[in-house]
Parts: sequence; C-alpha cells; structure tokens
Amino acid sequence: MSFKEVSGRYNGPALEDEVLEFWREYKIFEQTLKQSAGGPLYTWNEGPPTANGKPGIHHVLARSFKDLYPRYKTMRGYHVPRKAGWDTHGLPVEHEVEKELGIFDKKEIEEKIGIDDFTRRCRESVMRYIGDWEKMTERMGFWVNLDEAYYTLDNSYIESVWYLLKTIWDKGLIYRGYKVVPYDPRIGATLSSHEVALGYREVDDPSIYVRFKVEGEDNTSFLVWTTTPWTLPANLLLAVHPDVDYVYVETEGETLILADALRTEVLRELEYKVLRKLKGSELVGMRYQPLFTYLEVDGDAFRVLPADFVTTDSGTGIVHTAPPYGVDDLALGQENGLPVIHTVGQDGHFLPEIEAVAGMFFKDADKPLIRILKERGLMFRSEQYRHSYPFGWRTGDPIIYYAKNAWYIRTSDIRDRMVELNQTIKWVPENIRDGRFGKWLENNVDWALSRERFWGTPLPVWTDGDGEYVAIGSVGELEALTGRNLSELDLHRPAVDEVTFEKDGKTFSRVPEVIDCWFDSGAMSYAQWHYPFENR
Repeated sequence: MSFKEVSGRYNGPALEDEVLEFWREYKIFEQTLKQSAGGPLYTWNEGPPTANGKPGIHHVLARSFKDLYPRYKTMRGYHVPRKAGWDTHGLPVEHEVEKELGIFDKKEIEEKIGIDDFTRRCRESVMRYIGDWEKMTERMGFWVNLDEAYYTLDNSYIESVWYLLKTIWDKGLIYRGYKVVPYDPRIGATLSSHEVALGYREVDDPSIYVRFKVEGEDNTSFLVWTTTPWTLPANLLLAVHPDVDYVYVETEGETLILADALRTEVLRELEYKVLRKLKGSELVGMRYQPLFTYLEVDGDAFRVLPADFVTTDSGTGIVHTAPPYGVDDLALGQENGLPVIHTVGQDGHFLPEIEAVAGMFFKDADKPLIRILKERGLMFRSEQYRHSYPFGWRTGDPIIYYAKNAWYIRTSDIRDRMVELNQTIKWVPENIRDGRFGKWLENNVDWALSRERFWGTPLPVWTDGDGEYVAIGSVGELEALTGRNLSELDLHRPAVDEVTFEKDGKTFSRVPEVIDCWFDSGAMSYAQWHYPFENR
C-alpha cells in the first residue's frame, strides 16, 4: 500500500480549498438538510447584510456567529433551513452611487441625473457587490442557501412589505404628522431615533447669553441663554416657568431679568443689586423687541408665555423659543396660534430673506450672528462649551431638528408590550436587557417611517392632494383601483409614481416618500416567503 506524500509545510488556505471542494462535490450542506428533514424545526433568519460595498473582515466575524448556531442545532438533530438574504435599499446604497457620481446634493441629483437613472445605478451597484459577498460567504465556509436568496428590491418582497404596512395602517397605527424631527439636510432625509444614536460625537459649540430688550422699560432686558445662535432669527417667544422666582437685578448701569436660583451662576464676579423679586407668572404677557425683523409674523408674537418645560438646571430660567426648531418650541407656538416660519430651508441653508446669513449652512451662521449681536450691544456673554451633538451617520454633517411633515408608526402605543416581551428574551450579556436596549424600549418614540429619498420601498399611500389618503396592500389591490394590469410594473420610483387612479371623482397619486430600509429588514420573516401571497 502506498501513501500520499505529506508535506512538512502547513498550507492552511490550500487545505481549506480542499475542504470546500469536498463540500461542493458531495453537496454536504444539502445532505445535512435532507438527513435532518422531519426533525424538530429550528427557525433561523438571515438578518440581511447591506450590500453597499465590498465585505470586510468584520463581516467574516459576524457571519461566523451566524453560522455557529445553525450548525450546532443541526448536530443536535434539528432541521435548520437557511435562506440567504440581501438588504438592497436605502441610504447606504444611494451614498455609494453618490460617491461614484461625485454628486451629494439631493436636488442636484434630481436635476442632473434624474430619479430613473439614479435608481437604475443603485440597482446595478448593489447587484455588483452581492457577487463579492457570495464569494466571501462561500470561501469562509458559511452554510446558507445562496441559490434561493431573497432580495429586498424584488417586487415580491416589496409587495409583502406593502401588505404589512397596510395591516398596520388598518389598525390606525400609521399617521402623517407635523413634528420637529432629526433631519439630515445634506441627503434630505428624516432620521429615526436609532439612526440618530449612531452619530453622536463630542463638539465645542457656542454658549451665549443674549439681551432681549423689554418694551416700555428703559435699559431693561430679559437675559436668555442659548447654544444655537442660528435659531435666533426664528425667535417668536420667550418662555418662563410660572412658579419659579425671578429677579430684576441692576448691574453696570443696566437692568437684567433672570431666575433667582441662577443669578449667582450667571452673573459670576459682577457686582449687582436685586431690585425686585417676582414669580414667573407675573412676567407672562410682557413684550420684548425682536432681535431680527427679517420676516413678517402673523400672530401675537414677541411676548413672554408660561411653560412647564422651563427649568433652573442651567441657563437663565428664560428660554428662547423658535417654533420650527424645537419640540417644545413648536408645541408652545401652536398652542398660542403662532405660525411656523422657517428661516432655514430643507437643504440646511438660510433662506434669502435672512439677509445677514443668506445661503449659509445653518451651523456656519453661528459666528456671523454672534458678531452682529455684539455689534448691536445685545450680547451679554459669549463662550464655548463641549457637549455631545448628533451628526449624520452616513454623511458626517450636523443634524438639524426641523419642523416638517413625515409619516410615523405609532410604536409608542405598544411600548409597554415591547418592554414586557423584552423580559422574556435571554440576553447575553444579560445587562443589555435592562440596560441599553431596555432603556431604549422604555423611552420609545413613534418610528419616523418615511424618507424623502429615491431608492427604497415606496410608501404605499396614495392621496388626492386634499387630505384624503388610501393605503395599498398589494399589486392586485392597485390593479383593481387603476383598472390596469400591473404585473410588469417595477415597484420602485419613478415607475410607481406614475400610477394614478380615480376615486370619488378625484385623482389619487402616490405620496413621494420611500420607507426606512430598517423596516425592509425587519419584515424579512414574512417578505422572504412573499407572505401572504404565497407560502401562507
């Protein structure tokens, strides 16, 4: 008997190639599935990786974890089907195409490239990278069914997502709301709370104390602290807490009004004299001179109003209120019949009417606005302070909190149920259950579902443009309303945008938004099977 010569040099890659070839030739993965058929089912879902670029070594680590548990359960006698999947929508894919084009502005993409050409490029880009992912998946020995993989861009997948959204709609859990939302102006997209959490970093920002001159009282000002000078041209109100003690203090020839509890912290080494002490409720209704007069305001603006959100933890106890750029600001303005007047456009740049900073990016306007306030004698103190601020997780640009319309899922309605179910999950490490993830659930806010972008699952809502909306849950439902055969329709923009129908004498057109691609991923346990249209 003769034996194959054994080399004294270990060649790991060559041995791995031999094992992979053996697995391919004898269909070892397929045989494990045949042999375990009839055994207890262990359900395994491929949370789809985003195929927006070439895979890296960290993806090998993640897929090793994914491979570990199905193999273990198979060896324990379970039947573990493994269907691969690819997340093919969303900003990561768009960003890759933007880099190829050298164009990052949303409006410029629409004008120079067009939605049709841009979404075509997105499809081509993601399919190109999926080939690289398949090679890596096979080379590392990850057993998963690549031949029957699901793609979130497939019409069948999108239709299942539409069905799920229509189901949620029918429960009254999807709504269109005008809210102040975290918004990335460079890409023109509303961000969800978990996307915002990905982009925080420590930065130095202005910390300024501004004089708001009191009408009818000589040389007297409300002293107001803000860290967002760029919002001052949009100021319409000042807010005080009705039950807090405030003081008039005289210092260096002027009179300032601020919270009594904060006067030592704010005035520091200055010599001053307390002239009067009063409750915040006594300040309500007082009027002040606007800092800027670029915009005409319809409504009873530039006065002091009571608000429970005012605290004496920091600042001066008097809060500058700009309705377009703060959750509390918007609510206070709306409660008092004031309009929402934007000074910054959705591209993040100041509008032409704001002459001093027209066309400037909102954060870049801080310095010139501070200089103007100093020149006009309205700046009491200007400093810098370090704090955590959110930036776009894909763009790296500052996030702006911006009042606009968006579509939401009312996840807050089921917050308690999610917290309860979280307690039934075995977390490793266990502290995540009640720590980071648990706290996130407890503080859950409604999911900002819509994205004002191009490449994604279109939000299946049609409108007459006059406040009536119809949610569509399937292609068949859309066919019934249009009277057309839509079996060949690509369910992406812009093709789906061109589908209209008549209802009650009105023409209904699709709303322009696509959905958060995280919903795509979360829908995979249904949509990978084209449920409920197949595999029911």
